[in-house]
Amino acid sequence: MRLFIGLELPSALAHTLGELRGSLPDVAWYPPESYHLTLHFVGEVTHGHFLEEMHHALSAIRAAPPSLILTVPGLFEPATRQGPDTLWMGCAPDSALVHLQNRIRATMTRLPSPFGKAGSEQSGAARPIRRFVPHISLGQMRHPDPVRRQRWLVTPPPACDAQSIGHFTLFRSLRHGDMPFYEPLEHYPLHP
Repeated sequence: MRLFIGLELPSALAHTLGELRGSLPDVAWYPPESYHLTLHFVGEVTHGHFLEEMHHALSAIRAAPPSLILTVPGLFEPATRQGPDTLWMGCAPDSALVHLQNRIRATMTRLPSPFGKAGSEQSGAARPIRRFVPHISLGQMRHPDPVRRQRWLVTPPPACDAQSIGHFTLFRSLRHGDMPFYEPLEHYPLHP
């Protein structure tokens, strides 16, 4: 199973972001029900005992509910020239969100590897730690060009009130054709 930890979006926020669909041509827009904010990528997990250990470790996390506030659009350019850009909408890195992401990353780094080696892909410790850029991926721009990139980057964020998120979620990542599908496996409540 390919797993990650993230925040599910309230339906009002997903709907608001979904209104951006179609704002640029030649973009494979993700369905709003797939929108989420990734906190930690786990990777491929094949051992049930690791999944159980991870569940117990995540259940022990205590953190305040973060608020999601949309900021500015952004994009990740492809690793290869032929790849698509990933279009996203940024979220303000409020202190509760950053604290939660740090707690999850630290928890996952401490987990033993299912293969008995520290720093496996499953624990997340082997990959270099990337700077946390809170964002919600909305689609992929096929055949990106500078004009459309600039058009996206000046798109105003949709008007939306801050959204408090009461839990974080362990997701399973699946592919259905060209579109991602994310199955929630477990919810972990957040308390002030």
